[in-house]
Amino acid sequence: MSGANSRIERFLNSLRENLTEGNYYEGHQELRAVASRFVKQKKHDRAIQFLYLGALELCQYNQWGSVADLSSFMINIYIEEKVPVTLENKERVYDILEKLSQATEYYPRVYESAIQWTVAEIGGVGDPQMHHFVGCVLRNKNRYQEAELHFLVGTPESPSALGNMLAEWALKTDASDYGLFVARGVLKYLALGWYEAACFCWRGFISRISTAMPDRVAERTDNNELASKIGPVFYVSAPHVLANFVQLLLLTVERSDGNPASDATRIFNSLRQKYVGSFGVNSDTVQKLMDLIAEKYFGVVVQRQQSLFDLVNSLFAAPPSRPAISSSNVDEDMD
Repeated sequence: MSGANSRIERFLNSLRENLTEGNYYEGHQELRAVASRFVKQKKHDRAIQFLYLGALELCQYNQWGSVADLSSFMINIYIEEKVPVTLENKERVYDILEKLSQATEYYPRVYESAIQWTVAEIGGVGDPQMHHFVGCVLRNKNRYQEAELHFLVGTPESPSALGNMLAEWALKTDASDYGLFVARGVLKYLALGWYEAACFCWRGFISRISTAMPDRVAERTDNNELASKIGPVFYVSAPHVLANFVQLLLLTVERSDGNPASDATRIFNSLRQKYVGSFGVNSDTVQKLMDLIAEKYFGVVVQRQQSLFDLVNSLFAAPPSRPAISSSNVDEDMD
């Protein structure tokens, strides 16, 4: 064992003694003080390792406030020292986030800092794998609206996970039309120009819904011309007609050549006129998404007061926390 590792181990043994005796506050403060000394000595690697191992020790005693504080300290070092977004550096964050997820009051503070670190280092919306990981953890805690935002900017595996999650969410509510849920993902992916993701989101959704309610979902086998990138084509019976709208929209986008005078554009406009009003209080949001889709896939230029950047960003604004999941939540806030 090197001298540096030996010193860290001595500090950790002191921490363990404090924790075993129930001196959680003292252990936390000692750990923070030692890490601060490492930082002042420009020994950032040691500080990071010490904070990481110390946070894991405190996890064993459910000291979530201390865990969040130490984790945030570690991530701040990542940001200030421009620590690269490598698998090793991300895995420290993953280890802590997975354990910290049971402390809902502290979890967002840490994962938001982690994403800010990846944004600072690689630009854009940050690291897709970090977003996917956070989305999966939030989904497992039934925090669906928050998870959705991260899946939308995640990895190639995220769209299927989002579609499956939206079906899971729908099945836990008394919503009159489960199509409201899959529209959340598919329309946003299309507005972002990620058609393949929209297809995988749909497939993840319809696969789970068809298993859960086979009497409401039937595969179309009567028309070979319906072969599509979205996979098998289904008919979803009432009252879940918005699911049919989402599927028809995907089929129409696939057949478009970008010509505003094409048959595909005519069908798109017809779908828009027929279905958008069915989204109720979400109709304005759907109209804005359809404007973006019209521009990206059908060559239709729409005059907007908001820039494309501002509009897409507004769709990812963090929604207010909700005490419970119900159909009213979906009807109130599709943003």
